[in-house]
Amino acid sequence: MYLKFISFFMQNKSIFSLLLFISVSFFLQAQIPSGYYTAAEGKTDAALKSQLSSIISAGYDDNGYDGLYDIYRTSDNLPSGKVWDMYSMKADGTASYYFSHESDKCGSYSGEGSCYNREHTFCDSWLGNASPQRSDAHHLIPTDGYVNNRRSSFPHGKVSSASWTSTNGSKLGNSDASTGYSGTVFEPIDEFKGDFARMYFYVATRYESKIAGWANNGSAGAILAGNSFPAYKTWFYTLMLQWNNLDPVSQKEINRNNAIATFQKNRNPFIDYPELANYIWGDRKGQQWYINGSTNPNLTSPLSGSVVNFGKVAYLQSASTTIQVKANDLTGDLTLALGGNNASNFSISTTSLTKNQAEQGYTLTITYYGNSVGIQNATLTISGGGIAATQVGLTAESTDDFMALPASNITSTGFDANWTTSANATGYTLDVFTILNSGTSQSQTLLDEAFTSGLPSSWTSSGYINGTELAGFVRLASNGSNGVITTPAINLSTPVTLIVKAKQYVNDAAGKLIIKANSDSITSILTTNTSVDYTIEIPQKTAASTISFSATGGSGKRVYIDHVKVSTQGITQTPVSVSGFPMFVGNMLTYNVTGLESDSTYHYTVKPEGNSAAISDKISLRTLLYDSLNDKLETDFFWYTIKDGISIKKLPVNCTIALFDAYGRKLKTFETKTLTSEINISMENHGVYLLQIVQNQKMKFVKVVY
Repeated sequence: MYLKFISFFMQNKSIFSLLLFISVSFFLQAQIPSGYYTAAEGKTDAALKSQLSSIISAGYDDNGYDGLYDIYRTSDNLPSGKVWDMYSMKADGTASYYFSHESDKCGSYSGEGSCYNREHTFCDSWLGNASPQRSDAHHLIPTDGYVNNRRSSFPHGKVSSASWTSTNGSKLGNSDASTGYSGTVFEPIDEFKGDFARMYFYVATRYESKIAGWANNGSAGAILAGNSFPAYKTWFYTLMLQWNNLDPVSQKEINRNNAIATFQKNRNPFIDYPELANYIWGDRKGQQWYINGSTNPNLTSPLSGSVVNFGKVAYLQSASTTIQVKANDLTGDLTLALGGNNASNFSISTTSLTKNQAEQGYTLTITYYGNSVGIQNATLTISGGGIAATQVGLTAESTDDFMALPASNITSTGFDANWTTSANATGYTLDVFTILNSGTSQSQTLLDEAFTSGLPSSWTSSGYINGTELAGFVRLASNGSNGVITTPAINLSTPVTLIVKAKQYVNDAAGKLIIKANSDSITSILTTNTSVDYTIEIPQKTAASTISFSATGGSGKRVYIDHVKVSTQGITQTPVSVSGFPMFVGNMLTYNVTGLESDSTYHYTVKPEGNSAAISDKISLRTLLYDSLNDKLETDFFWYTIKDGISIKKLPVNCTIALFDAYGRKLKTFETKTLTSEINISMENHGVYLLQIVQNQKMKFVKVVY
């Protein structure tokens, strides 16, 4: 949820507050235009979706695939000016690495943190690689190039067993069978699941007239139903509805929607009104939708069936969170009550809301008390005022296992590390460290076959295979028979990179190359009339695995394979302890860590000594850019405009000057290493800027209008 990112913003609160006057004024200009959704009011189900499609398609401005990077500078920009990447940002608002908008575009990548590129939430291969859908920023996001590649063209879903996990906790693996799907899926962290769900709802709506024809593109059939409504298969839209409910719209999404609207001239209605998804696919089907709610009493937040999950909480500790309670057209007051077997482990800040409070929106605080070990569940029921009773699930796990607790009192140079008591411990050893990404480990080629002499004897085949009709190629399938070739056993105990070169047979424009590892589907590639190298990431399997390549029999569906190469991959991440650590800190439960670098990511673990308790999980944090009030630079420097820019006078000695544009992008940096007290800065364009002066980790910002 967005609240989980407040810690990140507050760690950078001075720059954030100074940028706020710009961001607020910018985004106010991009709010929902008056009457934008009026035509959709009173509609239900498929008719509602069709009307929304007409609204968000009218006047659409395609900025092109290359134009996405320009959009990202405002739509996906952290307060620090770095790229907001949902595949690297963690639940606590930190990341192990950050990308700069200009200098860190991909390029090649050797592992996480190398560079960022453009991720199609709804895969490019599913879209038919066609415009305008392949450049629509409402579903294309900037993400780590390596993680994007690992996601490949697998649908987003719920992972049951992960074969690979990214540094922020995103997972690739087998789908949880309870969802109704058993293939490979990619699961983002909880804090962004709603973002992705609302992007999928947008695609099904914006491209309603096209989506039915995409079901046979690549692996799109895993989620597409082959029609315009409901567009998605039941398992998928059911899961997306859950994500939409569990992860409400954040301010980050609202800002992104507004920013994209200024470029594309259209909006994502599922961000503006997230309840629309339930009117089209969910439990409000058959009900007429109105912007301000129906004329019948209804609760717009929280949604029925949503769940508040506190995660793990240390035994005898408490944790609190908030939810928004908002209703329309009530006939009276609301009653809030806790029920269920473990209701005594939870409390709420009030048990009743007046009609006015509920219709204005009320922030309800829910607290969990870890008074007993184990998983506790309760139910919050909201009733009265003429609404149907709404139930919200509450769940938490209290554990007496030894745990490191989140850091507190974070400054620019240190923090307090915290942990729970471990029975019979004689003391604790604290390790504070950074993570060094030292590039990739040495790549090893496991298989390299160019089929110069047809299919090797170590490979197996079935169906129609021809390795002689075209030199250096193996043909898969005939008019009446499928064709499959399979590699000899390969060690896939670690993830590997597969490069396969293939093309269609003669004019077989429907020729798809289907790739499996063991019996698990990896991807399906629509070939072209020229040989193309396709790079596919295959997740961890077993030490004796095989990869198979097949094509479906039938006219127009045959495929040639030219070359297959399989290589190991992986990045070496080395923990590097801060000087003086690991350190035995004695029999205490908190320790003040000092002497760190500002605006940097650190991690810590704690090991109880004298008993058999295991080392704690890793806690991650990011030090502040600078301490807020105590580290504010006091100086009487001033600036004024000159012919081609600005002049700054009375600068402090040995300071750094940085110039930011109105969106927080750093444009220029200067350092004064001598007693220089004056500097001129040339400005290419007139506008509003921020000037930053830093000296000895103290900082000051001023607004510049040139």
